[in-house]
Amino acid sequence: MEKPISLGPLKFISIILTVVFFFEANGQQTFKVGIVSDGAKQGEHLFEGVIKAEISALLSSRYDLSFTEVYTNGNLIEINDEIGAIYAKKQVDVLVGVGVLSSKIISNQRVFPIPSIASIQLFNEDSTNLLLPNARSGIFNYTYIKSPFDIVAGINTLKEICRCSKLAILTHFNLSTLGFSGEDIQIPADTEIEWISLETVLENTVAKIPEDVGGVYILSPLTTYSSKEIEEFFAQLIERKLPSFSMLDVPMLQQGAYAAFAVSDNINKIPRRIAINIEKIAGGENPKDLPVNMESFSNQLVINMETVNKTAKYPNWTLLDNALLVNINRPNTPRILTLKGAIAEGIENNLGYQIEAKQTQINAKDVSLAKSNYLPQLNVESTGFSLDENTVNSSFGTLGSFNWTAGASFSQLIFSEPAMANIAIQKLLFESQRQAQKQSELDVILEVAQRYFTYMQASAVFDLQNNNIRAVNQNLAIAKNKEKVGYSGSSDVYRWQTELDLAKTELYATNAQLKAAGYQLNETLNRPIGDVFSVESSENISQYIEEVTPVFLTLIQDQASFNQFVDFLVNEAQQNLPELQQIQLAIAAQERLLKSNRRSFYMPTLALGAGYDYPIKTVNPGDPLPLPGVEINNLPTWNAGVNVSIPLFAGGSRKYEKQKTKVSLYQLKDQQSDVNNLLELQVRANMEQVNASYNNIRLTKSAAASAENNIEIVRNLYQSGQVDIITLVDAQHSLLGAQLNATNAAYQFMLDFFALQRSIGNYTFLATEAQRAEFLQRFLNFKTN
Repeated sequence: MEKPISLGPLKFISIILTVVFFFEANGQQTFKVGIVSDGAKQGEHLFEGVIKAEISALLSSRYDLSFTEVYTNGNLIEINDEIGAIYAKKQVDVLVGVGVLSSKIISNQRVFPIPSIASIQLFNEDSTNLLLPNARSGIFNYTYIKSPFDIVAGINTLKEICRCSKLAILTHFNLSTLGFSGEDIQIPADTEIEWISLETVLENTVAKIPEDVGGVYILSPLTTYSSKEIEEFFAQLIERKLPSFSMLDVPMLQQGAYAAFAVSDNINKIPRRIAINIEKIAGGENPKDLPVNMESFSNQLVINMETVNKTAKYPNWTLLDNALLVNINRPNTPRILTLKGAIAEGIENNLGYQIEAKQTQINAKDVSLAKSNYLPQLNVESTGFSLDENTVNSSFGTLGSFNWTAGASFSQLIFSEPAMANIAIQKLLFESQRQAQKQSELDVILEVAQRYFTYMQASAVFDLQNNNIRAVNQNLAIAKNKEKVGYSGSSDVYRWQTELDLAKTELYATNAQLKAAGYQLNETLNRPIGDVFSVESSENISQYIEEVTPVFLTLIQDQASFNQFVDFLVNEAQQNLPELQQIQLAIAAQERLLKSNRRSFYMPTLALGAGYDYPIKTVNPGDPLPLPGVEINNLPTWNAGVNVSIPLFAGGSRKYEKQKTKVSLYQLKDQQSDVNNLLELQVRANMEQVNASYNNIRLTKSAAASAENNIEIVRNLYQSGQVDIITLVDAQHSLLGAQLNATNAAYQFMLDFFALQRSIGNYTFLATEAQRAEFLQRFLNFKTN
């Protein structure tokens, strides 16, 4: 008996693969997909591209796919004609209507010659059917997808926002033309609706809104208008203090809409459903039997806080708790701050700096006062006085019952060691006060920068936590969908609801910190504490770091250059710091005082003096002296002389003053050494901190990027049931922690960098290019010496 031929395992697999490839290469059927879209003919067609990509991902391995795409600019006649032509020719295997208009015209057909899908409905026309768990269209060759829009819920939310009973609904097409009716919306009976057609010139529509309308619902994607026109339209609504609710969240919220549901999340799920439906149709199922519900659709409210602030119409706390917030830190204020502008404002307005500036003015006057002792002293006086009779009689005719005299005196200090010492000391004290003012200026710059960056940091953290709430909401939606299909129980939903509430708690705490940081910045700038401001939108932490980065890339390349740079900064601090200058000036003043104390033992004081007295009037003079030949005349008198004063003995006070001055001088020199050590310590410690912060930026940014990649993988695995909730919660926490670390590292670096610059007494960050070049040249010279 012959044995069967034995094939090796690799050769057997090779034969099987050859057979499979042969049949796949020669057995692929052609499958044609027709797409009729409301989109512009010259547009980017992003949504249609996603639909094609999803279809290709599911069917391209089994079918030879081809797509026929028709774009109509939303023209109803053209949409009708194109759909009619496709039905008549039957040149495609399935027809997909993309857009509200195309979908509605398809759904209005009575007969469907080929399988047809209405992908985006404005209303759920068969709302009763949708209540069934396994709802189908039941119409041969026709299926649709549940509307991503919940107009009734949007209207009710708008009513809650504006606390009004009358709303305006703006729409750009005639609903009745397409078979729509206001009754399809099922508006609550207590709500009065003003239907308004959008004008070709969009801004003209606002004038048509009655004054008694409290809110506006935009029942249109506004695709026929430019971004500028839409922004101006929303600006007019804001000017009228009218809250607006848009049927689309993107891009309307960024263009000025007050609120919307996150329908973009719903719409983004439609391409995958279209692809799945087409896969089933290609496999032989009739569209009438395909499910139309989308369990994962949700009405997540999104509120544009910038528009809220501008309209001053604030939603209640419950709405805010349940909403996602965008454009949060954009208050309605003309006061826009930049870092350099805030620093300039701080130097101009800060009370601490103003006190020091006024003290400098006072010290300047002290110098002038000291100098005034060496200027001529001239006094003029006039005196009138009355005397009693006895005094008059005893004056022998020199005085009367009333006497009026005038006089003048002159003095000029020629030489005085105390006066000279005072002038020299006051000059030194004035220069010391100028250094104190410079110190105050450096401190104000640091304080403004610290509080400015703290405010920006709190704002950035707030945005991260708000994004985290979005992500937790997304995870909660996944958990709810898994519960609906039986993948998981309600415990996952409760866990994500807990995570959501905790995330909101953190958000509120950060919001309080943000406001406190704003109050502190206003206090530093001597502004009203509650004054509202916003930070210039073009300023961000990355641009500040980019300005600083060249220092580390060009000057600090290794540990040796790092050590040299630190030594250079210590030298710069010794040259620049006003604290050291003040001590040096105080030592100089004390030395001059000691010299004066020594001279006080032997140096005289020399001065000139002169006087002149003139009797103007003597009334009822007394009797003259009864002596023959003696005549009393009240004539003017004068005197002049030189005064020389030589110190001999003052009870030992001069000796003790000299000793006291010596001790004070030694004390100041000890203080100088102590301050030198402390400032060098501060420079070196700050430089080490800056180096660590700079490296942390790179590491934390890398960690955040890895966490972002990880969360997407884990979320997809969780959605498909391959990992449990703990894994996703951990990944979500890791992502937020990594993002917070990256953000904090960036701001901490700038805070540390400004602290370093303060410790060397020179803010190169605020210097001109020429000054930075000089700084670099000084470092190069320092390295070579």
